[in-house]
Amino acid sequence: MKINSIKVWNFDLPPFPREGLFHLDMSEHCQVTRLLKHESSILAHVNQLDVITDSEDLKKFQKALRRKLWKIFGVSYDPALPLDVRSFGKIQKEGYSIEKLIFQSRPGLYVTALLYVPEGKGPFPAVLQMHGHNPEGKFGINVQQTSMALVKEGFVCLAVDAIGTFERAWHCYETEYHGGVLGGHLLNVGETLMGTQVVDNLRAVDLLRQLECVKKDKIGATGASGGGNQTMWLAAMDERIAAAMPVVSVGSFQSYVYGMNCMCELLPDGLTFTEISGILALIAPRHLRVANALYDCNHDFSVAEMLKSYHPVERVYGHLGLSERISFYVADRVHGYTDRQRESAIGFFNYALKDEGNGNARPIVDEAPLPIDDLKLFPTPGSRPAEILALQDICKKKGEQLRKAMLEKKSFSAPAERKALRKLFRLRQLPSQMQLNSYAAVSGVKRYALRVGDHLIPFLYKEGSSPEKVRILLHPEGKGQLSPETISAAISDGASLLMPDLFGTGETCQQAPCGGLHHQFFRQLLWIGRSLMGEWIFDINALIKTAVRNFKAKELSLWGVKECGVAAAAVNALEKGLSGITLEDAPVSMLFDSRTVSNFRSNAFAKFLPNAIYTIAMSQPGFLCWGDISLMESLNYSKVHWITPRSSDGTPLSQEEFAAHEGEVNTLRKKISF
Repeated sequence: MKINSIKVWNFDLPPFPREGLFHLDMSEHCQVTRLLKHESSILAHVNQLDVITDSEDLKKFQKALRRKLWKIFGVSYDPALPLDVRSFGKIQKEGYSIEKLIFQSRPGLYVTALLYVPEGKGPFPAVLQMHGHNPEGKFGINVQQTSMALVKEGFVCLAVDAIGTFERAWHCYETEYHGGVLGGHLLNVGETLMGTQVVDNLRAVDLLRQLECVKKDKIGATGASGGGNQTMWLAAMDERIAAAMPVVSVGSFQSYVYGMNCMCELLPDGLTFTEISGILALIAPRHLRVANALYDCNHDFSVAEMLKSYHPVERVYGHLGLSERISFYVADRVHGYTDRQRESAIGFFNYALKDEGNGNARPIVDEAPLPIDDLKLFPTPGSRPAEILALQDICKKKGEQLRKAMLEKKSFSAPAERKALRKLFRLRQLPSQMQLNSYAAVSGVKRYALRVGDHLIPFLYKEGSSPEKVRILLHPEGKGQLSPETISAAISDGASLLMPDLFGTGETCQQAPCGGLHHQFFRQLLWIGRSLMGEWIFDINALIKTAVRNFKAKELSLWGVKECGVAAAAVNALEKGLSGITLEDAPVSMLFDSRTVSNFRSNAFAKFLPNAIYTIAMSQPGFLCWGDISLMESLNYSKVHWITPRSSDGTPLSQEEFAAHEGEVNTLRKKISF
């Protein structure tokens, strides 16, 4: 019997529920699900929106929360930066025109957009529209029809592309997903996808306010799904938005923790200090309509979850004497900016921005969308201006700047760097008491489950010819994915093997298919103030303590495969007691690389990106702001042995490249005061 085919527990988890609502409300038999639900429930209660009874208290609350949010976003907004608006042509339609534009959001970073302007004498009220996760961005059918409905009703409408989408994708006019591993790389350089979108949209408001055809104090915002999320955050952060209608996007942060969302909807540590009701309260006392769908496929955006967030904010408006400015709308439709949502939007914006009607939905006749080729800004992908940077460009450029700053630093303090690293990984202290549970051996392999804090760590133990020599063998997909070659190499010196399922791997949970391997656990943990890599480091520390206490290990080493090599290197930098570590197929740097991964068009149900070997588990918010793997290695307490070192996209390093890495480690180590 193969070692890695042995299970600790003699039962299988129930199959992942695929029928009905499309969400990740997984089986209660899954210990990670129980943990996430328990933690999120406590945090949601603790950080609920408090009673706000007057405008002065509301202003203080909003100022403090916005300050905290900007810090987490990791980006900055510069209203003085020239917009440098450039036109790429205009389409004349009956009653309105469509102009193709780009404008500058951040230095050297431009946004693609379509500007719909009604015929007649302005100025007109305006609405900024942000699209969801449709691959064609602003060219999507629902996005076009919403823009057309608004402009035919007498609104200027600016429809913008989210970064990483179609005209703003790495390869122009190719579909690409901006979340997953790509969004994780953005976290590594200290930015969030959410913050990047907020700044882009703030600059879109700047553009609207510069247009002579727009009423400066009558600007609204709307969008569906991911675009509804952008709508909520933009209106929360920008008081110039007079009316906001987020569509099929508002639920609760608590539901996000055990549900399914994109990286653009992730606020790291968000549930540790607020809930969606707190974000919606940032929009008060301006006009707000929250629109959801009765038959939404995503539980996170269900009517029940939306109402949890809506009602506390409704009370805020009531205390201010402005109950007429807040409403919710439930369409008898599925997820999306459907015809019913457009009818509600027309009624809402007429009421909020024109003072017409009572806000009720108004029947409309949809216009046929235009062919994408007619709307494209650039005739060919190669004609796109170089200023249209993609997420990959930001990750690479900023990552290189951060690494340059690290390498140019004159000195490092080991205690200070280790303290910062613990904070970065959100590491918790091991509990004073841990309980080891044993089960019957199978084919000479002992089976255990270590109870540590709030979860269990199942592991196998195979005694070698040198029992005092213990090696902990780690794989990011659990012990069952360890290759026979790795196991044979790890026991070649007679060491005993301890093979665990780290948090969220192997027997400890069901692997959710949406967004790729580890995608959901990664973002779920960040919501509650933890990190997946930090949980793995925590588990490894617990196993080290157990190996010494229960298995009398005198010579203890780690062997980390792929992302677990990063975890092993972190443990070796932070804790004494190891005799050495082996890193197999692990990355030498978190700097974005793209030699192996040529595109980011992965299927949401695929384990990895095409040609890639790493998951989002390798990412860590702000890691490159702290340093890099070379700095972590230079802090090591014991020797590091590399097997097939790789770049961040999985490309094996040449001898010259690895020699350069070793030289970098040696140079950094000389600068460290221990």
